[in-house]
Amino acid sequence: MAQLAQEAEVSQQIQKVLKQSVTKKEKKSLIKSIKKSSIAQLGKASSFQTIISVSNSMVGTSTLVFPVLFCQCGIGLGIIIAIIIGLISCRTTQLLIVHNKQEEMDLPDTLQRVLGVKWKTIFNISNVILLWASGIIYMILICNQLYPLIQIICDNIGIESAPLTDITLSKLSYQWIGIGFTLFILPMFFQKKLGIILQLLPYGIISVFSFIIFTIYEGIYMLVNDHQGVVDNLKWFSWDVSTMAGTFALALLIQSMVVPIMKNNMIQQNNNRDIAIGFAWTWFVYCMAGTFGAFAVAGALANNQKQDGKSGSTLLDYYPQDNPLVIVIQVLLFLQLTLVFPVLQFITRSQFFGLIYELERQPKWQFYAFSLTYAITCLIVQCVEVDLSLIISLCGAVIGLFQEYIIPIALHLNCLYGKDPTKTQTQPNYNQVQASMESTQYLVDQVDFTKFSLNDEEEFKCNDHSELLKRMPKNLRISLFSFILVIGIAIGIGKLIDIFK
Repeated sequence: MAQLAQEAEVSQQIQKVLKQSVTKKEKKSLIKSIKKSSIAQLGKASSFQTIISVSNSMVGTSTLVFPVLFCQCGIGLGIIIAIIIGLISCRTTQLLIVHNKQEEMDLPDTLQRVLGVKWKTIFNISNVILLWASGIIYMILICNQLYPLIQIICDNIGIESAPLTDITLSKLSYQWIGIGFTLFILPMFFQKKLGIILQLLPYGIISVFSFIIFTIYEGIYMLVNDHQGVVDNLKWFSWDVSTMAGTFALALLIQSMVVPIMKNNMIQQNNNRDIAIGFAWTWFVYCMAGTFGAFAVAGALANNQKQDGKSGSTLLDYYPQDNPLVIVIQVLLFLQLTLVFPVLQFITRSQFFGLIYELERQPKWQFYAFSLTYAITCLIVQCVEVDLSLIISLCGAVIGLFQEYIIPIALHLNCLYGKDPTKTQTQPNYNQVQASMESTQYLVDQVDFTKFSLNDEEEFKCNDHSELLKRMPKNLRISLFSFILVIGIAIGIGKLIDIFK
């Protein structure tokens, strides 16, 4: 997430160039210089740092739901699904890097060069939907951490509060907490620069790993002290494949942000290897959290620890809300989620207006209207208490189908076996685009500057794939990726069927 936010900051630097009183040719030259300079400054991370960045970009909110999911759907099923989805997502992520050229700043540039503007648009639309859904997930998780903390304070001062699962406005409730938090976060949504939030964002991973450590500790404790109770309340396998697969699809979804991360790698030849190691480490972290978290949930169920009035969607719902360790974890998670939330809205807004207006002027009121709509949408879903695991798995199954399967596979096969792009594609007319900007007096941060291509017509050709073509016959490669695509489609359809059962 920090990588996407930093890229948005680069776009803000380019806006300053567009507002300068210089010729179109000079503006074009300055824009290219900024993009190329940002790319040139990236190559500073060692392989170890790159691996950690890849893993940190995936390890996030899904960790909170894996303990309950592994307990309800089965530890064995979770590990098997994690292996399958992990291998597929890892390979399709590597494909994006294989076809990304040195001068291309991000994935949309590559998609436009190889597949055309329509595929770039499809990717950007899927990304907007993903980011919007992620905002809803964050809103629910934030209120899930905040409400128990508020309840503790209210209990001590004699204010009555409703259980988290009750939908009411007649007294202090989960819904009022959502409304209050929305009013608190809304001024951050109206910001045009992220500022200090970007500086604090990397420290948020501390809260996630604190939760993982807590999960492992509690799992071991329950296994040692109540082994039989854990076994009696634990599942190893079930047929709820779509929920598990959809959740892992979202948890391992890094395709939209991997290009800037890998451009930061000092040794570019190690990109595929470092991606694989990053995925392997993430798989280990998720399986550890899921397995030991399932032990903890099963032990809590054996001892009737699940708290009344709690949704039961995360491990923390199975522990008393006045437990000091639980309070610390909730505070850390609340702070981390609150930092990420405005960043999600910032990027969603940027990409949304990039789709609607491209580089044309948009009215000022729409900037605020979008931020308000985003906040209200998240609030409504939080207030009606839609199941968290349903949102996560559905988002992973449907959006993951496009970003983890269809787009990387189409890019790969088209680049290797498609027509010569220099004969079929045309570049956007920069002069027409720039002319529309000359009259623009109000520029906000939601301009999608990936609309500027770094490629000239003679540079449409991709990287050298002669060695790659020799590794596998064409028919075998097409059959293999078609099978992978069928898996993704099956997961998406399976999840949609589950919803309407």
